[in-house]
Amino acid sequence: MTIYNEDIQKWIKRSNRKKAKLVRTEGRHHYIVYFDKGKARVGVVSDGMYCRYGVSCYGAMPNTDPFHCWQSGPGACDESDVKVMTDYLNGVCDLPDFDFGSIKELKW
Repeated sequence: MTIYNEDIQKWIKRSNRKKAKLVRTEGRHHYIVYFDKGKARVGVVSDGMYCRYGVSCYGAMPNTDPFHCWQSGPGACDESDVKVMTDYLNGVCDLPDFDFGSIKELKW
């Protein structure tokens, strides 16, 4: 983490407060579930990303009711995304913790 400038280090520290869990990694993209602004959210971060734009969120749930699932577009979230967010909200998510400092080649 020390290889990054002060702005990026602050972003990493602030983002790690979201208590993100790693859902899966596909190539350079890391799919995560995290808590932000009162909602469980699913989103993507990528190696080489501009961190000032943050996590690319594609789904959010304020509670465990699947009918309250917000999606960034039609079909953005599937049943597995809803299950991950529900498990996260219920505190039974057994996914590994995600450290935003593990993203490679962050840019500001």
